[in-house]
Amino acid sequence: MSGASTPKQATLPDGAAPAVTHSLFDNLQGLVFGVVMVSFGISLLKALGLITGQAAGIAFLISYETGFDFSLIFLIVNLPFYILAFMRLSLGFTLRSLGCVIAISALTGIAPHLFRYEHVEPFSGAIVAGFCIGIGLIGLFRHGASGGGIGILAYYVQERTGFRAGWLQFALDAVLFGTAAFLLDGKAVLVSMVGAAALNLFVAFNHRRDWYIAR
Repeated sequence: MSGASTPKQATLPDGAAPAVTHSLFDNLQGLVFGVVMVSFGISLLKALGLITGQAAGIAFLISYETGFDFSLIFLIVNLPFYILAFMRLSLGFTLRSLGCVIAISALTGIAPHLFRYEHVEPFSGAIVAGFCIGIGLIGLFRHGASGGGIGILAYYVQERTGFRAGWLQFALDAVLFGTAAFLLDGKAVLVSMVGAAALNLFVAFNHRRDWYIAR
């Protein structure tokens, strides 16, 4: 997720290896990439009538049941989590995450005018969407932001305890899909679970503090 600019080096205690820090451009391009990938994945799931986990999954369920616009619901569902971000993380992380969620909401809203999905096999589409959202979330995490909602909680827990964000999201998604089973078609829930599994496994296996030292 790094740009072409020369990274800075942070000063660490004696004996510790210097940590690379991101420049403003590094962070900006990484966040833009993350927003675009998450938005694309969500738009694909929406076109297939599927859901995903985390706050987006909650927004999908509310949208399908009420008919209200997904983009607006997604933004509203995420708002309470910014209290946690502001109190336990940092103002910078909170503002970056809020900006990313607003951008994701906007892009998801206009996506149907940019892309047409004439035919997508459901299981394949769910897996591709999961990978897109997963790599997008990692891009946001690595550049000091999140896709909001449960992602903020997962980021906080991983930064404080080392417990991987993907595994926590997996557990919370199990509750979400248990609820979805009572509201949606059984096949749609099954396909959605495959996509969510692809997403969370991708994040769990590829987002680790000891693998990525740039800050």
